[in-house]
Amino acid sequence: MLQRCYNNPRHTRTRAAPAARRAHRSGRRGNLPPLKAAAGCVGELCEDPWGQDEDVANGEDVDIYRDTALRYAGYANEVGESFAVFLPPFGVPLSYAVAITYVCFDSVDKGKRAQKKEFEFTQVDDDGSPALAFGSAAADAMVWQLLASVAVPGSVIHTTVAATSHLIHDTDVGSAAHATVLAQVGQDLAPALDVAEAWTPTLVGLAAIPMIVHPIDEAIHKLLNVSLRPAIRDVATLQLGDAAGAVVRAMLMASGNDDTQQEVLEDEQLLGVTVDSNDEFDVTIEPAKDVATWTTRAAILVCGASAPFGLFAISDAVFGTVH
Repeated sequence: MLQRCYNNPRHTRTRAAPAARRAHRSGRRGNLPPLKAAAGCVGELCEDPWGQDEDVANGEDVDIYRDTALRYAGYANEVGESFAVFLPPFGVPLSYAVAITYVCFDSVDKGKRAQKKEFEFTQVDDDGSPALAFGSAAADAMVWQLLASVAVPGSVIHTTVAATSHLIHDTDVGSAAHATVLAQVGQDLAPALDVAEAWTPTLVGLAAIPMIVHPIDEAIHKLLNVSLRPAIRDVATLQLGDAAGAVVRAMLMASGNDDTQQEVLEDEQLLGVTVDSNDEFDVTIEPAKDVATWTTRAAILVCGASAPFGLFAISDAVFGTVH
């Protein structure tokens, strides 16, 4: 625990009673219980315009960006890349615009959730911590989503479709396979074979989408845990002292309902956030002040963010552009 914070009046902060804070505490993702809805919906069957399931009927606050059909907007660019050969020139860029718009709205929503959760933890709103909680969660969600939902999967599907198309249409293997199949089915089915070959890259791209989701999510999760999130923790600690623990935990809890409780605990331990016997949040890691640490974090994040653009370039150079 950062004892220096208790000796600095700037970091002094009136906390809510432990019981009150404990009553507000709810789960971040996965197996942890989600936030409750506002009064008037609890215990009643709410309207279901977004396709929520029994969570809404039970009065729980459903995250429309993560728990309803709206979340599929985040896959728009991957679908666009899969159908690239059939779309007009503006089709694929438009699919990216849809996905990025979704990311922006989701990031603002996560910032608001973190702001609310941080206040529930501390019952303090006059020290800048709510704004810091909003900015931390919004930035975390924005970077995570842009990488895990847009750039990385987009580049992988782009490469998958291009490689499949190249194999079918531009290699001796593809030509030989075409001739062999054509000899088996006969010339009468040649148009059908051409259609099948035209659709194969698209179908391969669509089939690849569910297979790449979890590996990419896990990779980006690990990337941010050694770059952006420690930086956010250190900024919060420098601003708020030990009270930054509530900001960091609110940021993690706002991220959605995708992780297991064990993963939540691992994130908190990695970032040095603990809950003491008085039900107060502590930060057990001193904030980094040396240039080398901050430079390393920035370099890791930049390298990770640059990787998908490198894959785009390599794919176009080796396999050509699908059109």
